[in-house]
Amino acid sequence: MPATHVFGMAHLVLVALWGGVVATEAVIELLPLRRRELHAPTIRQHYWIDLLVELPLILGVVASGAWLAVRVWPLSVTHLVKLGCVLVPLAANLTCIALVVRRKRRLDAGETEAELWRGTHRIFASAAVGLPFALVGAGLGLWLASMRMAALLAR
Repeated sequence: MPATHVFGMAHLVLVALWGGVVATEAVIELLPLRRRELHAPTIRQHYWIDLLVELPLILGVVASGAWLAVRVWPLSVTHLVKLGCVLVPLAANLTCIALVVRRKRRLDAGETEAELWRGTHRIFASAAVGLPFALVGAGLGLWLASMRMAALLAR
């Protein structure tokens, strides 16, 4: 099997895992809206998920995506649009990780609940910015992968 197919599959798996982690974090972040006493545990859990799971996944997605982009160079217009779309959720997610780390530090420093909630609202905003672009980028990525597979099967 050509290396492009192996890296393409690895990229797809990493992107799917990243999406699953983001969905899990969304559920965790929504729980304190119903039960306020879960806010501090949510802050701690989201912090560790970001550092131990999400950040390594993002690095893997970026590395595998960059490798794939080099392999199909020069990039088509569709590739460039996809790349532009995926850079927005990537930036939003890295911003979210920075916000999560700052919020955890504020929790550890004894900040007020109101200040911690402002940090939570900023996290929701970063997710809201990235989500539509992530969906378009994922759709374009799947379409490009299906075109590659169709060309491979046509040989």
